[in-house]
Amino acid sequence: MLLAYSIVLGLGLLALTPLFLLRNPPDGRYTRFLGERFGAVGAVAGRGAIWVHAVSVGEALAMERLIAQLQQQFPQRPVVLSVTTATGRSVATRRIAADRIFYFPLDFRFAARRALRRLEPALVVIAETEIWPNFLLAAAEQGVPVMFLNGRISGRSYARYRLIRRLLRPILKNVAGFLMQTETDAQRVLELGADPARVQVAGNLKFDLIPPEQPAFLRMLRARLTEAGITQVLVAGSTMEGEERAVLEAYRRAAAAAKSATLLILAPRHPPRFGPVGAILQASGLAWVRRSELEDTPGAGGSGAAPGGERLPMGGVLLLDSLGELASAYQLATCAFIGGSLAPAGGHNFLEPAYWGVPTVFGPHMENFAAIAEQFVAAGAAMQAASGYELGQVWAALLTDAGLRERVGGAARALLESQRGATGRALEAIAAALPAGAAPPSAATAAAEPVS
Repeated sequence: MLLAYSIVLGLGLLALTPLFLLRNPPDGRYTRFLGERFGAVGAVAGRGAIWVHAVSVGEALAMERLIAQLQQQFPQRPVVLSVTTATGRSVATRRIAADRIFYFPLDFRFAARRALRRLEPALVVIAETEIWPNFLLAAAEQGVPVMFLNGRISGRSYARYRLIRRLLRPILKNVAGFLMQTETDAQRVLELGADPARVQVAGNLKFDLIPPEQPAFLRMLRARLTEAGITQVLVAGSTMEGEERAVLEAYRRAAAAAKSATLLILAPRHPPRFGPVGAILQASGLAWVRRSELEDTPGAGGSGAAPGGERLPMGGVLLLDSLGELASAYQLATCAFIGGSLAPAGGHNFLEPAYWGVPTVFGPHMENFAAIAEQFVAAGAAMQAASGYELGQVWAALLTDAGLRERVGGAARALLESQRGATGRALEAIAAALPAGAAPPSAATAAAEPVS
């Protein structure tokens, strides 16, 4: 069955290669660092590395604090981070001081073996629950323990995994530990074949995150808001294709109801969409300005910007065409919307605005964060809108009712604080899983080799 899986994976890669090449953007995100995808990872200085894997931006940022604490607790061990997406790599490179950041190998046995031989990790820690059979088997063959951290199995993933349960069962028996987010996640991984003695509910590391502050960005934006006389800010974060027009209409209705100087900060999830979203704004009739033009050339903005381009557009939009600044923008929000939830994309993490006590709204599609979303809504710590029209109504209610904002935002902050502690439990589990004496300081450090 594993052979059939590998053949299907290989055929799928061959079929998709022409599409990747045709759609490869100027930054070469599909071909750059291609060697890493096949296990050609540069070596790191020292032995007994802790290899942390996080799929994309959200998972990588959830690991940020853990990685810093691993480096403090195990200073003799390199701590390396792998990701799957180009955006995840870009954000991680700027935010996380891992000893090496690279792409996780494709799930071919030869690629996994190659990466494991080059890094010689003492332990592999996989965030959430990305189950790659060939990688797990290669790690077991080389005697490298693997543990899943912050484990989550959505209903959609669970249905897919059940189709290959016969393949997964013997492989999961080799996993050193499963630290799952909820009882439901724990039950699902048990049903897929995990050893009950190695499964525990440890909470969600994302509750422990501390959003980064960007002092220069915040100073600039605060000054621009004051200059333009803007008193209320809506932030629509991580929006996906098909959502921006609905968000803009919701903003029009909410701003009209509030009768105040209101700005919308619109942050598309993926950088390749900055251009298309700019075109949507251009056609919307709203005043707007790009963040990339706001600071370097004061006042220069997109068509429709304020006369002379000297101010943020009151009653308009700031297109956040940057990476790494959304978390700080939430700090200035009156209320927020989490993208990927009006479109059927599963939603995104909304704990960053919760950290700042910002009342947050999301749409009906929060499958990727179902347990947290349900918990927050039940506690009055977030609000859910069934459609773009309803988003406008909820935003309007929040903008016009300071008491409602205080209640929802305060409940969000309190709930977030009550759920912290998963990072400490993760550190304890990692320390227990590390092979004793596997990583004395290396006398001869390996030379880092260039990776194409």
